Amino acid sequence: INIAAFQYEEDEKVKAAKRKAAEETLPFILERLDQQVKENDGYFYDGTLSWADLTFVALLDYLNFMYKSDLIENYENLKLLEKKVLLLPKIKNWIERRPISEF
Repeated sequence: INIAAFQYEEDEKVKAAKRKAAEETLPFILERLDQQVKENDGYFYDGTLSWADLTFVALLDYLNFMYKSDLIENYENLKLLEKKVLLLPKIKNWIERRPISEF
């Protein structure tokens, strides 16, 4: 299931159905991702920062915007990963100075 498809749907009835399906699927996905991060010493792969970690945090920012909530608030390991990535000096600097945008 595409967890972002509802955002781009114009038909409100279809949009609501897609969002409901995505919201029912997200816990399944996030539980597994949280466990993977736990098993890999705080990262997605091999206990070290990788593109998977950076991509996840970047996509999470947009997904949180679409869902208007913190999707990982109940997933401790994912929250810690997000915090680690956002505190990387160059990423932190960019976030502080980036233009305000929906995207």
